[in-house]
Amino acid sequence: MAQKPKKRGSKQRWLTADEQLARAKAVRGSAFEKFILANQDHSLLRPEEHNGDGIGYPLWLRVYYRKQHPDEPLAPAGPAGDYPEVLNRIQEWMQLNQELLPNPSAWLDVAKRTPKGGHRGD
Repeated sequence: MAQKPKKRGSKQRWLTADEQLARAKAVRGSAFEKFILANQDHSLLRPEEHNGDGIGYPLWLRVYYRKQHPDEPLAPAGPAGDYPEVLNRIQEWMQLNQELLPNPSAWLDVAKRTPKGGHRGD
């Protein structure tokens, strides 16, 4: 089925946290849900990462990666953009192990940090 062309001037939006939680099949109250909610700073991402850039990584995982690698360039390259392909495995592991055991606080503490230098702005 062909996609409808986007209207000129129509503004794309980021997926809401609720939409991201649903797509990730996050269990309500789980450490995984808290992790996703802690990684909603879309100002760390490229504008074209709204939804459907073909890379397939969820926004919350991209934000987490950007928090961990604030000095990485924001330039897409290759089939996974500028993200390492291991993020696929991290996402799978988190969906299967939603309490983020054995140390959920380590994941959540890092997820709540703001990168040095503050937010990326356009």
